[in-house]
Amino acid sequence: MWAITRRFGVIALGVVSLWLVSVIAINLSVGSPTRSVQTYLEALEQGNFGLAATKAGLSSVPSIVPEPSGSVSDPRVVGTRNIEGGNVMVLAEYELRGETTTTFFTLEPGEAVLWLFTTWKFSESPTATLSYQVLGDNRIDVNGSRLVLSALGVPPTSTVFVPGGYEASLTTAWVNAPSTEVSAVATGEKYPLRIRVEATSELTDNVTAAVESYLEDCLAQEVLQPVGCPFGVNISDRVVGAPQWTVLDYPIVSLRLAADRSSWNMLAVGGVVEATVSVQSLFDGSLSEYDETVSFLLEGVVRGTSEEEPVLNFY
Repeated sequence: MWAITRRFGVIALGVVSLWLVSVIAINLSVGSPTRSVQTYLEALEQGNFGLAATKAGLSSVPSIVPEPSGSVSDPRVVGTRNIEGGNVMVLAEYELRGETTTTFFTLEPGEAVLWLFTTWKFSESPTATLSYQVLGDNRIDVNGSRLVLSALGVPPTSTVFVPGGYEASLTTAWVNAPSTEVSAVATGEKYPLRIRVEATSELTDNVTAAVESYLEDCLAQEVLQPVGCPFGVNISDRVVGAPQWTVLDYPIVSLRLAADRSSWNMLAVGGVVEATVSVQSLFDGSLSEYDETVSFLLEGVVRGTSEEEPVLNFY
């Protein structure tokens, strides 16, 4: 009888010991801070941003996420350190845009599952802030997403995953900006993304067409001083018939971002017109053909490129 009892006791002790060992093993592996970081980084690597947001403690996936070219690869935990308050600092290493990079993550104990299995959560969210500045427009393209700055607050910002690569540019029919990029590798940091737009050839062509149309209206007036036009002539003799204007050289249009950083100063230089008219001398009454060439320039402002409806106004 005692032998049987002793045997069951040994078996029970073995089961309990095995169970305790299993609990400890789970807490040291699946339930460890290193595993939490590894799972988060692997989710980023695989593009599983829903899981990454959950592990990061976010209520939703950020609107801007890393593109494949800006995602981490080969993530691995290379070190841990206990810090005050029972928290743990985890150092992770990974490849980002062809370079080996590291990031520190800080985790704290979470609520235990069934009072036995430990859990860990990020004490500082593994995110960073992108801060935007766009000279010449109210929009910016970040990792393929079009953002309207006025809808992002003051200053305009976005919360993004760390680590991750983020690229900003802007391409529209009227303006474009070359791309610029940042690698967000430190949690809690702010990374500026600043772009300056330039006028596209399409905008310049449209403004040039508007200038030429404006000049055609000036030519059609058939007077010595066309109203509202940048050229005219004065003749002391009597004019016989209607003056004829001819454009010898259309002005060359250039656009430059104005001081308000939302409109464009227009300058058209190098224009030359010729006026031809019959005149009668006030001295002897003789008739002759009079012609004169006049050089001119035009100045104006282009507004509305950010609303996709550019309008040219002349000074």
